Amino acid sequence: MVIDSSLSAGDIIEVTTERLAYGGEAVARHDGLAVFVPFAAAGERLLVRIAERKKNFARGAIERILVPAESRRNAPCPYFAECGGCQLQHITYNTQLKAKVGFVRDALERVGRIDWPREIEIRHAAEFGYRARAQVKVERIDEASTRVGFARAGSRSVCDVTSCKILVPELDTALGSLRDAVASNRGVLQSSGRLVEINIASGDDAVSFEPQPGGLPGGVLSRRLAGFNFRFSPAAFFQVNAPMLDTLLAEAVRDESGSLAIDLFAGVGFFTLPLARRYSRVIGIESDRRAAALAAENIAANKISNADVYQTNAATWLERLAARHSPPPDLVLLDPPRTGAADTIPHIITARPARITYVSCDPATLARDLRKLLDAGYELTSIVALDMFPQTYHVEVVATLGLR
Repeated sequence: MVIDSSLSAGDIIEVTTERLAYGGEAVARHDGLAVFVPFAAAGERLLVRIAERKKNFARGAIERILVPAESRRNAPCPYFAECGGCQLQHITYNTQLKAKVGFVRDALERVGRIDWPREIEIRHAAEFGYRARAQVKVERIDEASTRVGFARAGSRSVCDVTSCKILVPELDTALGSLRDAVASNRGVLQSSGRLVEINIASGDDAVSFEPQPGGLPGGVLSRRLAGFNFRFSPAAFFQVNAPMLDTLLAEAVRDESGSLAIDLFAGVGFFTLPLARRYSRVIGIESDRRAAALAAENIAANKISNADVYQTNAATWLERLAARHSPPPDLVLLDPPRTGAADTIPHIITARPARITYVSCDPATLARDLRKLLDAGYELTSIVALDMFPQTYHVEVVATLGLR
């Protein structure tokens, strides 16, 4: 296929979008060249101004919508397209869900060379008012003015936000409290330079700020799930979508049981505690000191005697396990960061667990790691998507594997 080499930044072209790509942009073709268009929907005719031209693709901005897609809607948030927090508010929620299933299947096929023959189901709850943890940015403009909100789309500066539709109501109120504290200069930006980031989170009956501006509440929060009390801090990793937490636990822990389960990247013990009901012994591995300490507190507070947590690197701990020639675990569950678990996968293969549950927030790194596990003798037994991040392109995936 011959690609148009004359197209350059500033040119205006007419295109028809084909699909949404991971990242939230719509994909169109112009004389063989892929053109990525943010805030477009699949199946609409657009006039697009080219903003960036690379060898094999271009990016453009919508100049005019000639024929809108049926899935297009007016974004409910007045900050949409300016604030970088959401990418998909301009399309209906059902279309978002279908697109995210497509993101997962595309990553499996393109990155992992995995032909999954079954339907990929996607679990979801409320599309707004779900986020129970966020990082708010406070930016000093000059001596008299500041911005409080989230990063602008495609920029490091701050989009000033008075209310956020994806936050749970109590956090949206907390955002207003932070704005008041900034306006009264209560210790928010003093001696902090031009930009400060403040983590806010909500538990069952309180909100917390970290770092803690003067007069605003701080400290550890609590949330009860699946019969357990979980303590966590605003800065420690804890799943953000409050209405979906029980669903995520059910999909990851399932109803299997055995002698030993290992929970890698355990955080504050979100999966460790429920696994302890089903396995004779559970070991949680977490590298972050504060998260590991909270996991240990959660194990003790819930009077769980068959679980332990160790603060160490997952790959290092598995390497030590192999050196002890220990029997294979029944289950390894891992929930790594967005970058995946490339350095840990070889050690999981060496440990040879009977079953693996991989919880991922990035379909591409998941597919990459699954390919290694499949090549090592495992088979993919189930894959479920969960919309933990409505209005964004992000999607959570729970994949389970067993030895062939």
